[in-house]
Amino acid sequence: MKPIPQGTPSRDQPSRDVVDAIVAGSPMPMGIPVLFIADQLSRGRSADQVLRGNRGLIAEYAGAEGYAYRWGQLIEVRLGRYILWRVIPVAMWGALAQHRAGSQLLIEELLTLVQPGIRPALRRHLPRDVLLTGCQGASRRSLHAPFGLLLADPDAATAVRQWLATLFLTDLLPRLLSAVEHDVAEILRIRRP
Repeated sequence: MKPIPQGTPSRDQPSRDVVDAIVAGSPMPMGIPVLFIADQLSRGRSADQVLRGNRGLIAEYAGAEGYAYRWGQLIEVRLGRYILWRVIPVAMWGALAQHRAGSQLLIEELLTLVQPGIRPALRRHLPRDVLLTGCQGASRRSLHAPFGLLLADPDAATAVRQWLATLFLTDLLPRLLSAVEHDVAEILRIRRP
C-alpha cells in the first residue's frame, strides 16, 4: 500500500451532527453489521462460531458505542482516561461482493492480508498524541477493524477529537479505505479459483 498523498478532498463528508458528536464525545450504541454475519455464514461458519461469546461477533461488539458513517463505523472505547477508536469499514465489503464471489476468505482474513500496508500509510499523518494500534494480524481483538487509534495523552482529547472529525474522517480515512479496497480486490484477483 502506498503512503497517503496530501490534499485529496473526500466526497464522503460526515454530517454536521456526527462531527459535533465526535468533538463532544457523544457516541451512540453500535450494532453488528448484518454483512459481517452473512460473510461468515456464507463461508461455512456455524451460527455458534459466528456468535461465540469469547471470539465471535458478540465479543467484538459487546457494549460497542461509536459513530456510523456511509463507509462504516468508528467504535469508541473508553479505557479509563484514554480512548481507543476502532475503524470498522463496512460499505467496502458490499462494493467488493462480486470480487469475493467464490472466495472462501473471510473479511477478517482479507484484512489480515492488507494490514501490513496500513502502518506505513498512516504513520506520518497521525498527531503526536495518537498511537496506531490493532495491527497485529490475525491476533487482533477486533477482527473487523484493520486498525485503531489510541489517544495517548488524555489532556489532548479535544484537539484529537477535532482532528478525527475533520482531517482524519474527511481526508485521510477515505483515501486509506480506497487503497485497502484496491488491495483486497487485487488479492482476490490473484487468488481466484
